[in-house]
Amino acid sequence: MSKSFSWQALSASDDLGEQVKARQEYIEKHSSPDVNYKDLFSYGFDIQQVARKNCENIIGSVEVPVGVAGPLPLNFDDWQAEVNVPLATTEGALVASVNRGCKALRQSGITQVMVEQRGMTRTPVFECPSGIEAKRFLDWFEAHIPKIKEIAEKTSSHLHWLGYYAWIRGRHVYIRFAFDTEEAMGMNMVTIALQAALEEALTRHPEIKLVSLTSNVCTDKKDSVINSLLGRGYWVQAESVLPNKVVESVLKTSVDKLKKVHIQKNLVGSNMAGSFSQNAHVANVLAGIYLATGQDLAHVVEGSKAFLSLESEGKDLYAALTLPNINVGVVGGGTTIAQQKQAQLMMGSGQPLSAKQLAAAVGAASLAGELSLLAALAEQKLACSHAKLGRAAKA
Repeated sequence: MSKSFSWQALSASDDLGEQVKARQEYIEKHSSPDVNYKDLFSYGFDIQQVARKNCENIIGSVEVPVGVAGPLPLNFDDWQAEVNVPLATTEGALVASVNRGCKALRQSGITQVMVEQRGMTRTPVFECPSGIEAKRFLDWFEAHIPKIKEIAEKTSSHLHWLGYYAWIRGRHVYIRFAFDTEEAMGMNMVTIALQAALEEALTRHPEIKLVSLTSNVCTDKKDSVINSLLGRGYWVQAESVLPNKVVESVLKTSVDKLKKVHIQKNLVGSNMAGSFSQNAHVANVLAGIYLATGQDLAHVVEGSKAFLSLESEGKDLYAALTLPNINVGVVGGGTTIAQQKQAQLMMGSGQPLSAKQLAAAVGAASLAGELSLLAALAEQKLACSHAKLGRAAKA
């Protein structure tokens, strides 16, 4: 293959459909003649829209089955709804398990959800001539926050300054900015705003170098303690009291068994493994909903840093799931693709959701998934469930 090879150069046409066809033909030409790519090369989305904002060098699509769990009654502020939960997955038994958890929560009443805006964050890192100069730069920055805020917010009418944290390491300064991005997940919005604001700031300090617009203190798409403490995107907590009879009839186990598995698996087991997460499989539910509704799938990484609490309340079970890093939006990115938009509408029974409402639904559905899996583990039913639902039936 030539070193100057470029997928974009395969077609000189301005027509996106022709460009896709040219890439497909190239792949077929350089592949075994007995391989058929017709399924991979098919797509049902609007190629004009998707190729310009969601994916480069398109050749087709990968279809993922979407199941539905619920309905799941929840209450968030003044929003009471029965949410249908779309889960895009190829893991057999996942939808059935979350559906059972939804049933248990539904028979226990309305799941209460809290959502707090913690803001989309970016943490640029600056290099100064010395530690003393780093302190002087930080002092100057803090004295000029109103101006930096003004420049950042001018880049978008949907962007609102929330605050910042700052640290000095050696001669480097790390500043963690947080913004309210309204209905968008907003990572790109924040990036653009900070680029404009920091360019203005650095013109006054030519001796200071911007090493990187983002460092791992954000922390974006990686595991971190700082996100657990400060939160990123939305901080969400879902809670419910499950009557003993619901635990026994729907989850097919007991309150004591659920608590014991939770302690030994989510608490002690996580501690032994060196994991700061205390949950059974929140990532499963996040991935399913994020893929179905057009979220940035990599945000499952920090989103799955979640913490389950199970306690006895008399004979009943108090259950709460805290998720400090839920990064979701209902405008922009993949949320505008037809299927993903329709999945969002389904969650709201035909009504558009706000970003906070979507975050609330994610938290409640994740709690449902936790309860069902722990119940299966408590009764040694996990293996047989996957054998029944996760494998193709024999003729």
